[in-house]
Amino acid sequence: MSAGQANREFELKFSAQPKDMQRFKRAVNAAGKNRRAWSKKTLVSRYFDTPDLHLRALGISARLRSSGDKTVQTIKARAGNGGGGVMDRHEWERVVEGETLVLTDLPIAARRAIGAVRDDELGVVMEVHIERQSMVIRRPNPLGPEVVIEAVADTGRVVAGEQEETFAECELELIEGDINAFFTVASEIHNACPLPMSSLTKAGRGYRLLSGGGPKAHRVPKFALTGKQTIHQALAEIYPVCIANIVENEDACLDGTDPEGVHQMRVSVRRLRTSLKVFDGYLDPARTAWMAVDLKWLGGALGPARDWDVYITETLEQVAGYGVDEKAVAALRSVAEEKRKAAYDAVRKTLTSRRYAKMIFHLTAFVAVEGWLAMPANPADPLLHPLEKCAGAILSKPHRKLLKQGKALEKQDTEARHEVRIRLKKLRYAVDFLRGVFPGKKTAKYVKSLQSLQDQFGHLNDVAQAMHMTNRLTASSDERTANTLAMAGGLIQGWYAHALKETEPALIKDWKAFSKTAPFWNQPPD
Repeated sequence: MSAGQANREFELKFSAQPKDMQRFKRAVNAAGKNRRAWSKKTLVSRYFDTPDLHLRALGISARLRSSGDKTVQTIKARAGNGGGGVMDRHEWERVVEGETLVLTDLPIAARRAIGAVRDDELGVVMEVHIERQSMVIRRPNPLGPEVVIEAVADTGRVVAGEQEETFAECELELIEGDINAFFTVASEIHNACPLPMSSLTKAGRGYRLLSGGGPKAHRVPKFALTGKQTIHQALAEIYPVCIANIVENEDACLDGTDPEGVHQMRVSVRRLRTSLKVFDGYLDPARTAWMAVDLKWLGGALGPARDWDVYITETLEQVAGYGVDEKAVAALRSVAEEKRKAAYDAVRKTLTSRRYAKMIFHLTAFVAVEGWLAMPANPADPLLHPLEKCAGAILSKPHRKLLKQGKALEKQDTEARHEVRIRLKKLRYAVDFLRGVFPGKKTAKYVKSLQSLQDQFGHLNDVAQAMHMTNRLTASSDERTANTLAMAGGLIQGWYAHALKETEPALIKDWKAFSKTAPFWNQPPD
């Protein structure tokens, strides 16, 4: 490919162990009805960046890869949000001489992606040594062109500064053909060899080594949908971002040292589940029922770890310095840590399970082929309606349910208010999805009122959880620690009961203010 040509690289990446390679190769051979030997070669890649890692910030990778006496320069830039382990990138390649990048005659699209970075600003920041085995699969497609897929099994090591890491991974890259046919073949391979999907590139491994520390949690970005977008386009934006965020937080969840990993994964799971409810009037349940089941399973598996994270890092920490016996609190914390360890063991078991691997693969395929939309698309399909025509009706439903659930809030008990909080959270996610359809001050006022109310209900939930989790600890204690934990639990619950009484007036005040706030979607634009 010349310097002026660009490919759209579309591949699935799977994390693996060296022992998985033979199983992967057998699955590929079966799918391709292949008896040929896999090709083997040694690759050495040098990745370039500025001293402040500017290309990384832009989502660009720039490398020279050598194999034998041939050196290829490759520049890659993000092309789309594939979700899961999909790598959807623009790629510019050219054969070069020497050991430095050549940026002087890049095509306009590549130059625009890199920006104002000059050749002399770039230096080698990492090296990747790879032992690669590969095989090409060709499958006829009765509904379109032949599908051509390259299967790759890599083992190697990344060297970045003084740090080094070994790795093994497998890839399936679409070379030619239709994306639906590609996933038909990929699903056969994955069913036979259900490896976990990965969004971590080789360059990403090196940058992680350069940054030091353990795996980092990733926040899902905010959505900026517009009224001109269709529901279909909105889902095509929401789904891949949330699915990618789930995969990106796997390492942090498995590591378990940063509570934000589980928290952010749960946020993305909740957003996906909420999207199914927000757009339920437009989605065919036959296409999405499996998704609701799997997401509920994953959310339930993450819940206990998050609950114990909050209890230890927030509930117990908040009483420090307020006269609560520190030894008693330490006793509770010690038992809670045991519960948290068991909960994280359950999270690790979930994220390394066959069911989870298959779920992420199915979600990835669902997004890639836009499985929520019947094909060929019918112009009258409600999913093709612009958001500006239906967003108001979509938001009105959870708004009405919340007002009904919160009627006479001042007389409701804790359990009833918990149901109000759930309704509130569903409305908040719906508003987060669709607020961009109604830009202006009225929207900002409503969102501010909604956020204030959610903070109050969040505190209410914290108190209820503090009571519940403390009861669990004291009820499950043995005779040796029962008295100490009972005393500590009583102190904690007393402190939070007092705090609940103190915040009651603010909760009622914020609820009344919100119930009087006119929905922004029913008002004329600013």
